[in-house]
Amino acid sequence: MRDLLLERPTPDIDIAIEGPVEELTVALARRLDARIQKTTDFMTSTLVLDDGLEVDIARTRTERYPEPGALPEVTPASLAEDLGRRDFSVNAMAMSLDPRRFGELLDPHGGRHDLQRRQLRVLHECSFEDDPTRMLRAARFLLRLQFTLEPWTASLLERAVEERRTAAVSGARLRNELECIFHEAPARGLAMLDELRLLEGMGLTEASRAACEASRMVPRAAREMEVDLSEIDPLICAFGIYVGLSEQDGGGLAVRLMLDASARDAILQAAALIERTPGVLTGSEPDSALFFALRGLRPAAAVGLWTVLDEKARARLQHYWHDLRRTRADVGGADLIAAGYEPGPEFSEALETALRAKLDKRADREEQLAIALRLLERTSA
Repeated sequence: MRDLLLERPTPDIDIAIEGPVEELTVALARRLDARIQKTTDFMTSTLVLDDGLEVDIARTRTERYPEPGALPEVTPASLAEDLGRRDFSVNAMAMSLDPRRFGELLDPHGGRHDLQRRQLRVLHECSFEDDPTRMLRAARFLLRLQFTLEPWTASLLERAVEERRTAAVSGARLRNELECIFHEAPARGLAMLDELRLLEGMGLTEASRAACEASRMVPRAAREMEVDLSEIDPLICAFGIYVGLSEQDGGGLAVRLMLDASARDAILQAAALIERTPGVLTGSEPDSALFFALRGLRPAAAVGLWTVLDEKARARLQHYWHDLRRTRADVGGADLIAAGYEPGPEFSEALETALRAKLDKRADREEQLAIALRLLERTSA
């Protein structure tokens, strides 16, 4: 209803019913020729139509939080109770589908008024205590809708930050909320987290101004590097910048957010390169020096690094990324064995020398093989 009233596109449809969802889900799947994608312990089902549109069907329910930050205990309830458990008033509206009342707006918490005032307002004083992830959802909706926080809500959020309410939330839940923020707003997510002091609330370091400014360049960096942000995690790009420019311990960040090894390594790689820019990006060394200095550069780290470089260094980075990084020698170990040499540690040096010749001198295959064999001849003499 929020998006309908704002005349914004919505990616899915949510239907709430005061009763079991299974029978309605099956009936709708038949009527709409849709696929039932999933059902959950939270009394919800999802249909997927042929055009990809998702229809979420949920039994109206209420929630009880056994302790702050914990997942809720869910029980069936009325529609009024269901709307009363929502995070913000603008998300606590519904439209009747009953033919006798079709189109009637159900707005018990003044969501339409808040839409008109373009503000986010929680429904009760303990909202952020019950579910501290709402603090991060506030950041996401502020970015998505370009709203402001209603003053009372802003004071409650500030209090929740001071009380470190997110300390009780698991790293996995925090990470999921952060990923949503940065997928929707890769350029502005870090600045919003800093503005609301949510990083501090999670026990992390305040983001520096330099980090916030650099993170605004992430979409442009991805375009210049021809990296699809939808295929990598913009969170990793932004947090690589954040760690590199804000004196945040990358290992501690990875532990707090329960990042997997790949995400952790990408953040640490980006941060290390940002803290100390490789000299090959600022000098005029040959292509082979650029290749071996940046070999193994991850896409998210490359995007993050681009944001802090000057134009010359960016051009060098893009040259590596577009022209050099996939270069391989045209000869391999089999060629060296065929020439009569036994495999050994010298092979790596010989093949690397051949690759340098290809990168710097455009040596063809025969020249590369001759260079590799000469090195092996010297080392075996």
